[in-house]
Amino acid sequence: MMWVTQFGLSALFPLCAFLLIGAWLQNKFGLSPWFTMLCGILGLLTSIRTVRSCYKSLRKDADAACEGEERTPAYNDHA
Repeated sequence: MMWVTQFGLSALFPLCAFLLIGAWLQNKFGLSPWFTMLCGILGLLTSIRTVRSCYKSLRKDADAACEGEERTPAYNDHA
C-alpha cells in the first residue's frame, strides 16, 4: 500500500508544484500564459522521470525477491 501512495505522489507532486509556481509567477510578474504552460511541461517531464525512477526501484526489489536474493530491510524489519 505504501508503494502505491509513493508512486502516486511521485507522479502528481512535481506537476502540481510546477503549475502552482508557474501560475504564481505569472500573476506576480504579469508574464504570458505560455510561461505557465512551459512550467506545466517541465512538471510533466519531471513527473515522468520520477515515475520511471520509482518504477525501476520497484522492479529491482521485485526481481531480487523472486531470485531469492537478500533484500534491503524494510522499516519494520530492523533489529
